[in-house]
Amino acid sequence: MPTNSPFKTPAAADAYRAAYAATLALWPVPHAPLDVSTSFGTTHLNVAGAADLPPLILIHGFAVSSTQWYLNVEPLSRHFRVYALDVVNQMGLSVAARALKTRADCAAWLVEVLDALQLERAALAGHSYGAWLALNLALAAPARVERLALLGPAGAFAPISARFLIAFLSAVFVPTRRMLYGFMQQTTTQRLAGQRADIEQVVAGIRSFNSQQLAGPVFAVFTDGELRRLDRPTLLLVGDHDISCRPRAVLDRARRLLPHLEAELVSDGGHMFQVDQAEATNARLLKFLTE
Repeated sequence: MPTNSPFKTPAAADAYRAAYAATLALWPVPHAPLDVSTSFGTTHLNVAGAADLPPLILIHGFAVSSTQWYLNVEPLSRHFRVYALDVVNQMGLSVAARALKTRADCAAWLVEVLDALQLERAALAGHSYGAWLALNLALAAPARVERLALLGPAGAFAPISARFLIAFLSAVFVPTRRMLYGFMQQTTTQRLAGQRADIEQVVAGIRSFNSQQLAGPVFAVFTDGELRRLDRPTLLLVGDHDISCRPRAVLDRARRLLPHLEAELVSDGGHMFQVDQAEATNARLLKFLTE
């Protein structure tokens, strides 16, 4: 493999790309790949929706990719030009030239993506680590953010729980299908029966990528002062069974600090509630984003 390849071997690259394509095939709307250049490397996106619709940036969570939005993209793309991006240094098709090492790096990368797309500002929706990245951008460059939807934002309002971290790291260090499905079962309220394309993509990714590609993301709980100055309309949704945090404590802190906030618990929702409760999530997202 080339020295800058994120994959262990050419065969590993082929296996992961096949798994990525299998999840992307679940997208029920026409979509097109797009690669844009930034100083952090090439960012890969999957784009759906008419070109004349307002822009919506979707940012996925840790150890997954833009394909994760397969149950959300159809209703969103009726109202928005959806740009679902693969975060650099994560398990997608973006190719990093340098790592995101600081909060400033994370914001700068997203600003460069918006610049490359010729978007002065856009609505952002992020899940888990993607929600952290979206919130970080809104604090660093609020003029680039129209509205902000945070879905199960890991590490933004409270530290990630030890239970979640131990379960994830156990699956990474012992990446058998059984261990990985066991971890994923803890993130969802739905019973996982048989193999599922999106989870098979995670299995392939953990087996295929170099260790540096699986390094921990930039995380920092935002301070009271930072959250008080957030001036963008914000939607916060947290699953009531999310093991990555104490859901009600996260909502309580956000409600106390964010001045322009709508916040709700998602009934019977785990950390992956945009899949668990896709219909309700999509309806709530559209209500907020189209107000």
